[in-house]
Amino acid sequence: MNELFDKLILRIVLTIFICLLLLVYKYAHVVLYPSSRQQLFKRFYPSKNSPDTLHLFSRLLGIGILFTQFKFFMAEGFWFALIDFFIQAITACVLYLGSIYIQESIVLYNFEYQDEIPKRKNFAYALICFTHAIAIAYVLKTIIAVADGSLINLAFLWLLSMVLMGFATKTYSIMSKLSFNRLLVQKSMALAVSYLGFTWGWTMLIAGSLSHELRDIKWYGIQVILKLILALIILPVFIKGLKFIFKMQDDLPMVESVEGKMEHDEVEFGYGVFEGAVYFTAAFLTTVITGNIIFGDFYPIF
Repeated sequence: MNELFDKLILRIVLTIFICLLLLVYKYAHVVLYPSSRQQLFKRFYPSKNSPDTLHLFSRLLGIGILFTQFKFFMAEGFWFALIDFFIQAITACVLYLGSIYIQESIVLYNFEYQDEIPKRKNFAYALICFTHAIAIAYVLKTIIAVADGSLINLAFLWLLSMVLMGFATKTYSIMSKLSFNRLLVQKSMALAVSYLGFTWGWTMLIAGSLSHELRDIKWYGIQVILKLILALIILPVFIKGLKFIFKMQDDLPMVESVEGKMEHDEVEFGYGVFEGAVYFTAAFLTTVITGNIIFGDFYPIF
């Protein structure tokens, strides 16, 4: 019975410790994002500005996803477990906030938080930020597991994952018919949902390609690239297959602009769901082919 009470007390202490780490995360967030100072240090009313609520809780949900990767190893002693968890958590927080900053600098370079959230209450902008926060948390959780406590491996994996995520976001203009900047200015939720499915689809593919044992950096990098190339071959097949099997028609209306170019007219929410869901589903199915086929002794050894 005494052992059960001791374990309960330890769990309560560790819970308080994680809450203190969240406080550290809050101040680190303000250092890297000075524009969010008012959001984090004033009393927050969720119903006052819904886009602001989505923006804030996306960061909290992301750090929660990251923390699930860490463990307290009590065999080495209580203080060792606290210090080990603290170092891992602080490293993860810094990488997480830095990754979000890089990603948003690539995608949202024409937009500012102060203009889009407090002033314009742009829900589409908030949903895109939510997309980045969750996607980056998922990828970082994967590379932290692969690094297995090695800071050198973690640094290499982080740089590699940022390059891949940056490349992935740049392909949105190729895969989608929607004009990103113009529709985001118009607060188009169709764009936001389409981008969410696209980004989370790429997140599944990138995390799947990164999720294997790291022994040699050279061969690990080759395996990651080969898996992504395989995914790029398989992915269009599933996209075409989904559209063909379920008889999905691309009904985006096009009009001629003043300059004589063909541009899409007002985009319905359903079209954004169509683009995002098709890409996200196809990416899930692609991971079955790229990661879930175990050959075993299918081919005889001579």
